This record gives sequence, C-alpha cells and structure tokens, in this order.
Amino acid sequence: MRFWLAAFILASSLAAQADLTGAARYDYIRGPEEELAHRLILKSKLNYNLGPFGLYLEGFGELEGNEDQKYIRRSESQAYLQEAYLEFKVDSFYLRVGRQAIRWSESWTLPSLDVWTGRRYNRLYFDPLVDQLTHPTGISASYAIDTFSLEFVGIGDVAPNYYPIPVPKENLEKNTSFGGRVKADVAGFGLSAITAQVLKKNYYGVSANYAFEKAVPKFEVGSVTDTAVSAPLKKDHWFSTLGCDLFLGNWVLLPQVSVFEASTATLTTENQVSYYLSTQWNPNRHDLQMQFYRNDTAKDVFANVSYGYNVTDYMTVLGFVQNYEGQQGLYQVFEEITGGWAFGARVELTGNLAF
Repeated sequence: MRFWLAAFILASSLAAQADLTGAARYDYIRGPEEELAHRLILKSKLNYNLGPFGLYLEGFGELEGNEDQKYIRRSESQAYLQEAYLEFKVDSFYLRVGRQAIRWSESWTLPSLDVWTGRRYNRLYFDPLVDQLTHPTGISASYAIDTFSLEFVGIGDVAPNYYPIPVPKENLEKNTSFGGRVKADVAGFGLSAITAQVLKKNYYGVSANYAFEKAVPKFEVGSVTDTAVSAPLKKDHWFSTLGCDLFLGNWVLLPQVSVFEASTATLTTENQVSYYLSTQWNPNRHDLQMQFYRNDTAKDVFANVSYGYNVTDYMTVLGFVQNYEGQQGLYQVFEEITGGWAFGARVELTGNLAF
C-alpha cells in the first residue's frame, strides 16, 4: 500500500508543471508644473498545473513616493491581487473558482459587453492595460468545442472601480451576480450572445466578427437597464460599437466608433458618439504605441504616444506622453490632476522560472 502511495506521489510530482514570472518596474511621471508619480511596482505571476488541476496567481505591489498624489489619486502603497483561482479542466470542460478575468468584449471604451471588468481610474491611464483592470470573484464553467462554446458564471464579489478625489468612492453592495454567454462559428463568422445580471443592472447583447487575412471587422450591440431606477426614469440604455483589427506588416491598427445612450445631470438621456484608435509598431526590439480617444458629445479627449525598447530579453526602457481633456465628469478630473499633460519614463526588469 505504501509503495503504491509513494508511486502515485512520485508520478504526480513528475506530471506537475509550474511557471513563475516576476517583474520590477520604476515609473517617473510629471505634468507641466508638478510631479505626478515616482513609484516602484513589483509584479509576480504563478501558473501551476497538476494533471486536470491548475492554480493561477497574479498580483502586484506598489510603493508610491509622492505623498500628495497618493492622496489625490487614492493610490496607496499596497499590494493588489489581480487574479487567484483554482481550475479543473477535462477535455472540453473547465471550471474555475476564485478571482478571475472574465472578458466578454475586447472593447477598450465603455459601455460595452465587458460587463465583469472594473477599472482603476484613480491611476488614470499611466499603467499598461492589464494593470488598469480589476476582476470579479466567483465561479465560471465552460464547455467548448471547435465551433461552439457555452459559459456560465456566478459572481460573489463584482469587480470594483476606483476613482480619484473628488469623485465619490464606489460603494458596492454584497449580492450574487450571474450571467451566460454562447459563442459559435457559422460560415466564417464568429457570433456570440450574452446575458448578465450585475448587481442591479441587467445586460443583454450580441457581437459578431469575420476574419480576413489582414483584417477582422467586428460589431457589438447591447443594452443595460438599471433596476434600481424607478419609473418613469427606468429604461434600456442601448450601445453599439463598430471596429476592425488591421494587421499590416509590423503595424497593428484598431479603430472603432461607438454610439450609446448616456444619462445626464438633468436625469434625461442623450446620444453620445466616441471614437477610438490604437496603433502599434513592434519590429524586433522596438515597440511604438499610440492611442487616441474622443467623445464628441462630452468633449472628452485622451491621447497617448509611447516608445519602448527591449535592451535585453529581461530589460525594457520606455517613455510616454499623454494628453487629457474634459469639460465635465471624470476626464475633467483627469485634466485637473495632470494639468492636461503627463510625461513619463519607465524601466522594467522581468524574469521567468519554469519548473
């Protein structure tokens, strides 16, 4: 009996695979008149697999040296747990339990069908996108084959949003949220439909894309209803986005335009239009990125140009310039914090250990 137990433990050890990644990043960021941040960020990620079981952990810690900006942006020196989940996977079925990324839309702009993801608006857009996002905690189950997949989620803690002063802190209630998504490939089209109840908001939507050799046009449309709002103000708010992923040699271009209904300060709704363009050029060790966002109705503007160079496989240096403009709401706060412009320098060291 002891022999078979020892053999099982040995076989399990031999079958186990793990990958540990670590990174250290230093950012120095300033505006036209004052320093906005000088901070050290330490990141780590563990991916461990043993047969059908898996463990995934990802997080980062921040040490912010600018006390004034730490207070204004509500960005304390602390550790942040991005993801932490257990996974069970057999053939076409998987089950995940814990904090996990559940992204049902690739759209950077909101509103969208990315109903489970939160944002760290208190950090503005200084960070790479992956560090701007927050994720929910719950259970997800999925069944997927070549041309079809079905996913169900039950969420105990929804992903929070964080805001700088003077925007009020978000006060999330404790309640179960749930939803489902179905995806299918039909005659070359990638189709999906989602439904979700996120606290007191109900979401419905569909999306479609078609992959050409160098272009992937995509479209999504959805609606959201806030059940906490009583009649006659209660109504569906519709949104739609049309975009395209373009692959042109070393260039990747992601243009999109969104039309949506938004609530106003007078408790009415208005149609708003936003435009977004992301471009990336990354031959060899170079990485040039540009983003531009504009909401024509609200007069919100964000622009970013960054250039990074991989000095070695483990070291990257990067510089960026950003512009924030707004006449009301969050983008007005961003402009007041930065003075309209932000200039940053970044050095990042990374390492990987497989065992």
